[in-house]
Amino acid sequence: MRLNDFQEKFKNIILDPARLDDDMRAVFRDDRGVCLENRLKIYRNNVIRNLADALLASMPMTEKLVGRDFLDQAIRAYVVQNLPAEGNINLYGVTFPDFIKAYEPAKNLPYLSDMTRLEWTQQIVYYAPDDAALDPAALAEVPHDRLPSLRFAFRESFALIESPFPLDEIAEFCRREQLRETLDIGHRGAKLMVFRMEFKVELATLADTEYVFLKALHEGNTIAGAAAMASDFDLAAVLQKYLGLGIFKGFSLA
Repeated sequence: MRLNDFQEKFKNIILDPARLDDDMRAVFRDDRGVCLENRLKIYRNNVIRNLADALLASMPMTEKLVGRDFLDQAIRAYVVQNLPAEGNINLYGVTFPDFIKAYEPAKNLPYLSDMTRLEWTQQIVYYAPDDAALDPAALAEVPHDRLPSLRFAFRESFALIESPFPLDEIAEFCRREQLRETLDIGHRGAKLMVFRMEFKVELATLADTEYVFLKALHEGNTIAGAAAMASDFDLAAVLQKYLGLGIFKGFSLA
């Protein structure tokens, strides 16, 4: 049996014990009377537990909202269907928000998918490459009449999130040591910016116009094009604000 075939079959029997066939049995030797099924069960439990613990560590706010037992069961169901596809365990679980959205026991928790998406976005931003921020002084070289044609390149440690639920309030709620009060999650949505300053991930709530403007810039529109999509805001002040936060890494002229 070729190594890659063995690895694929071994993965399959870890996920589904019923797939253990005679070919795989022949690969393993007897070990003092302990049946192969029990030996593989120990390995299976260790694999699932280690991966589940890694995911639990990435979602502390979600754990506070739904409790460890509920989240642990959901994660174990996710692990069985989604083994790691790359070596970076810190980013294992980025598809969990899609899984939890379709997870039957969570059907009465409509905010949960977006909340896990926020936590995973923060995780991705934290581990993003450490590219350099654009020096605002570099813009002095651009002729004034060409400024509307500027396109900005965003740093890897930047993301935007929009949700019909107040994820910023939910996040603040989860940071409290004791959850003794209820939170109304049906009164508004949220438009958020996730970015990294130094080694700390920040979460900022954006006004509608700023969110539309930044999203348009992030999608590759020029300053003029992005400003046309937004309305009623101080363009110069907004640009100065976000240049100061260091979310851009470069620019080009259309």
